Amino acid sequence: MRPLDPLRSVVDAADIAKAGAFGSLRSGLLKPRNPFVAARMLSVFREWGTTPGLGFSLGAVRDPEAVAVVDVDDPNVEEITFAEAEYKTMVLANSLLDRGAASGSAVGLLGRNSRAYAETIVAVSRTGADLIYLNTGSTAEQVQTVCAAHDITMMIHDREFDAVVPETVLSLRLDDPAGIPLLDSMPWNGDVKVPRQPSRHVILSSGTTGGPLRGAARTTAPLDSIAALLHSFPVKMNGVTLIAAPMFHAWGWMHHRMATVLDNTQILLREPEPERLLALAQAYEVDTIITVPVVLKRMVDLPRKVKRSYDLSSLTCVAVSGSAIPGDLATQFMDDFGDVLYNLYGTTEAAYATIATPEDLREDPHTAGRPMPGVRVEVLDRKGRAVPRGADGRVFVRSRTSIDEYKADGSSGSVKGMVPTGDLGCLDEQGRLTIKGRADDVVVTGGENVHPTEVEDVLRGHPLLADVAVTGRPDPVYGSVLVAHVVVLPGAVVSDDDLLQWARSRLGPHHRPREVNRVEALPRNATGKVLRRVLTGEVRMEDLDEEDLL
Repeated sequence: MRPLDPLRSVVDAADIAKAGAFGSLRSGLLKPRNPFVAARMLSVFREWGTTPGLGFSLGAVRDPEAVAVVDVDDPNVEEITFAEAEYKTMVLANSLLDRGAASGSAVGLLGRNSRAYAETIVAVSRTGADLIYLNTGSTAEQVQTVCAAHDITMMIHDREFDAVVPETVLSLRLDDPAGIPLLDSMPWNGDVKVPRQPSRHVILSSGTTGGPLRGAARTTAPLDSIAALLHSFPVKMNGVTLIAAPMFHAWGWMHHRMATVLDNTQILLREPEPERLLALAQAYEVDTIITVPVVLKRMVDLPRKVKRSYDLSSLTCVAVSGSAIPGDLATQFMDDFGDVLYNLYGTTEAAYATIATPEDLREDPHTAGRPMPGVRVEVLDRKGRAVPRGADGRVFVRSRTSIDEYKADGSSGSVKGMVPTGDLGCLDEQGRLTIKGRADDVVVTGGENVHPTEVEDVLRGHPLLADVAVTGRPDPVYGSVLVAHVVVLPGAVVSDDDLLQWARSRLGPHHRPREVNRVEALPRNATGKVLRRVLTGEVRMEDLDEEDLL
């Protein structure tokens, strides 16, 4: 710990407390309650604290008949109240306990945004089992690898993923073949006791080092930090939040939790089609939309007549994260839909770090904004020294919501108490952060981190390829797309389309190259490492510095 760390901790705590008080008042989180309700809320909070196990309990006490979740794709039960959601999570938790879920065990969750998915998050937390969130684009081999790395013995999943679930784990469907949610067929077995060990919720991440098995584990989130976020983020009690970002991703997961704590009605859907988002925002008088830049771009690209046909007067916040907002998309969006856009920057490991308000984005449409209260953002050079304002360097973050630990590889990769984001960026004179790209080889495509080696290992299996390397190319829709640079065996004949089809049959959606670039040989250093910046034309071989050549 550095000498100033204790002082900084005190200052950070004071900043969070001040911002948290303001945010709590503005959001209505501290709205006065009658003594009986307040006492019951306190009792619930003492039981579950700030773990996901708190779930729908507060809402069931404060306003039990209010709508908690709207699953627009559920043909059976579209809406449920907080009281119903609380009952269903207790039922599911008991059933999972009977099937072996408990402290020390691990449960996998593989599904799309739905009522059942949200209830499962809470239910598993109440058993004490660790919950591992799997990407819906995962292949059977990837799921098998994750199950082995995290000792998963039970998988809860949508039936569309039956084929990728290993036979070695207990398989439980979120919905059965008849379409009746699993949750609705389970008997009541009484209240669930608080587990002896809190459940860890593991969001998989390969973004920092490229290892496909890293998982950022969390148990709780400090309420003061959540309240501080509300200082800059205009979400209020009893609002309506449309979550159009996957809940297996930290971005969607965090906002599911926030909406639950604030007694928001959550609108959940499986596929975020742009016009459907506008229709749902109008129909349910949505005030907050949580999405990613790819969806933002598709909304902007809708015909003007379509965009103007919906009443979005209830909308006060459209929040995006997951990848940089490309070009002038921020300005285009606000010109179309009003100054309601907020850009949040963070990582699976560090959680929320900075926020750009509509005012920030009008001034600089590329900015990720200023650090949130209690968050330290530093831009460092390769030796760990702070760089001058305006200069590029590696972005590090320290916050109270950073990961508890990594699961499956045991380290966070932190330096001097700060978590590396894996990004390059700079801070301007106003203290606003701009992200310039990845500090390592990770490609962020569609809001997902993809390490080239994961794709290269598969492509190398093609019988007509002698060598391959994968890089990213900037793309206005996805942020980046994958490019496969290939060396074909002498005398071999294979088309680009055949190579791309071969890859599509073996890789998940985010790991599929979209272009093929044929080269005679890959540029490498003395140890055999591919020089990716040379390959992409970013720099010439003769312009590389000494460290690149090591």
